[in-house]
Amino acid sequence: MTSARPPRPAPPAACIARRSDVKGCSPRSKLRGVNGRRIHWPNALTLLRILLIPPVVVLTLVDSDVSRWIAFFAFGIAALTDGLDGFVARRMQLVSETGQLLDPIADKMLVTAAMVALVVVGRFPAWAAVVIVVREVAVSVLRFAASRRGRGFPASLAGKAKTGAQLVAVLLYILPLGASWRPVKLTFLALALTLTVWSGADYFRRAPQLLGSRATEGA
Repeated sequence: MTSARPPRPAPPAACIARRSDVKGCSPRSKLRGVNGRRIHWPNALTLLRILLIPPVVVLTLVDSDVSRWIAFFAFGIAALTDGLDGFVARRMQLVSETGQLLDPIADKMLVTAAMVALVVVGRFPAWAAVVIVVREVAVSVLRFAASRRGRGFPASLAGKAKTGAQLVAVLLYILPLGASWRPVKLTFLALALTLTVWSGADYFRRAPQLLGSRATEGA
């Protein structure tokens, strides 16, 4: 006759609040991979986005039709992980402070690296790249300052739209498209620049509020 299995201990209060990065939380918070090592899937997707940056840059600099098509698909996969990591984090209750900090940095690295490569081969307006890079650096400094003070810095709706517009614009400039596509590329570039400046100005307008409010759960 087998003895009754003892009841499972109650999860810590932090787990109930969905703090998935707290030790002892539900097994859903982290899935085990090979050799029993734990894999944080949203952060793994973000890391994949970062790892795809060098191939995108090299293939863009080669500047042949074949290499640019391959760069397009590599950049496209990296762009898809941007939305996928956030979806997985929310779906599996894996939102973490590390992911919130790493995700926007990965986005900026991907877009900036691809733009610089396109500027080098003369396929992207340098002045537009400067506007985008200056904005991204400025907001990154603001985000870092908020992080050092333990404050929350959630991405705004305009900021998310800006990232999407930038990704689409860069994708169009990577592709070996003919002159007939120039109006389409310029339209998306104009949209990306507008959202870039607008969202950046909005962040700095709200800087006192952002730096003065404590980080909220799952922000």
